[in-house]
Amino acid sequence: MTGTVLRRADAAGVATLRLARPESRNALNTDLLRRLSDELDAVADDPAVRGVVLCGEGAVFCAGADLKEFRGAAGEQGALRRIRLVSRVVGRLRNLERPTVCAVSGAAFGAGWGLALACDLTYAAADATFSLPELPAGLRLPPAILHRLAEVVGPVRAAEIAYSGDVYTAEQALAWGWVGRVLPDSASAEERAREVAGALARAPGTPVVHAKQVLRPRAGGLLTPPPEYAWNEEPSQ
Repeated sequence: MTGTVLRRADAAGVATLRLARPESRNALNTDLLRRLSDELDAVADDPAVRGVVLCGEGAVFCAGADLKEFRGAAGEQGALRRIRLVSRVVGRLRNLERPTVCAVSGAAFGAGWGLALACDLTYAAADATFSLPELPAGLRLPPAILHRLAEVVGPVRAAEIAYSGDVYTAEQALAWGWVGRVLPDSASAEERAREVAGALARAPGTPVVHAKQVLRPRAGGLLTPPPEYAWNEEPSQ
């Protein structure tokens, strides 16, 4: 299975998008990113969908970009196309008009954490961990992820997280403000995400949209890497 997103809509108008590459810890390859982008477009165009839940299949929400594919890309331009695709999907999720709620269990690393950050709310299982390991590994982070991280935790803490590449627990995530609540396990986190998304879906739509516009102003071109952007860079000697 190269890349699958399972979408299921309930009677309340909540669409659940589930990353489904459990054999690869739901790592984001090109197929999965394109499928997720297509599903987000379908959600945006479907008036019956009034809320979105994002979660992962199996024990891990998302291990980040599929580095085997990225490193096997055809030169720098191939890698750049893939990192632009990551930025486009994160930006699409961030700017979605419907309320979005993420449930995280296990690892949310790199671009996987970026997807969770792009949602309006995130609920974490007690075993959830978060990290942006790219910079210490000599890789560049998509601007969409850095921008959203700074929005959520502030620029100083965002710098600490991005520069260090440290791994953060669910309790640290709650203390620093990028998750709304820590639940005992993955089932509880998903149940809470569906409850909140369902309550928002049943509420009058216009006030919810207006609240989201205030809480989450739309981001524009700064989310897309410039033409000269490189995915990796050799360390200085």
